Amino acid sequence: MRRSPGWLLRQPSGPLAAVLAAAGHPARFQILQSLVAGPKPVADLQTELALASPGRLYHHLKTLASAGLVEQPERGVYRVPAHAIFPVLALAAAAIDVAQGATPPPHPRDLPG
Repeated sequence: MRRSPGWLLRQPSGPLAAVLAAAGHPARFQILQSLVAGPKPVADLQTELALASPGRLYHHLKTLASAGLVEQPERGVYRVPAHAIFPVLALAAAAIDVAQGATPPPHPRDLPG
């Protein structure tokens, strides 16, 4: 994706803030981290994330879905839509860059995989 800084800065802040707010909650970001690898049933997410109640999980999924960050391709299964996978990864990369400040990135040989 190519976007000029000027174009990015001219975009309305409301929709951008909605996406950032949805992704910005720790539990919701964990959900995104899990779903970016592929679709998962709600029961698997509940177990993986150890959330106290299914109601809390559905609340987070609804918020993410409203922001366009997750979708429900079939009953009880959620995923990050294909068009949102790269942006979710870019959000993670940007957050790491900001959180680490001047810390240099790891050398490729030190990365998992």
